[in-house]
Amino acid sequence: MGPSGQETRVLVIDADAQSLEMLAVALLDSGFAVRTAASAVEALAEARKRPPSLILSDVAMPEMDGFQLCAAFREEPGLGNVPVVLLAGGHNDPRLRERGATAGASDYLTKPIDLPRLVQVIRGLSA
Repeated sequence: MGPSGQETRVLVIDADAQSLEMLAVALLDSGFAVRTAASAVEALAEARKRPPSLILSDVAMPEMDGFQLCAAFREEPGLGNVPVVLLAGGHNDPRLRERGATAGASDYLTKPIDLPRLVQVIRGLSA
């Protein structure tokens, strides 16, 4: 639950269907309301319909990477303050972490995802 007992709505974005499903199921099992998107365009449309409490986006996506998507969310009316957590496949490179911060990301985590850590981050950012 988020502030005032509201449910925490997480929008999960990943172009890889298997990763998207695994992450969505894990977050649902952890008590979050989850919506998914397989592309940046789909994610923007989904977030405009109903702003999420938090956005969780893979970095490696085809038409717009996670850094660009994060920057796009920062420019979007009503979504600019929504926390964005970027996920990168094994890239714990400080330069990528810095690029995420520059794009406006609230956090940057590497895959494979440590689920307890991710849950802690989501709860902390959506409180």
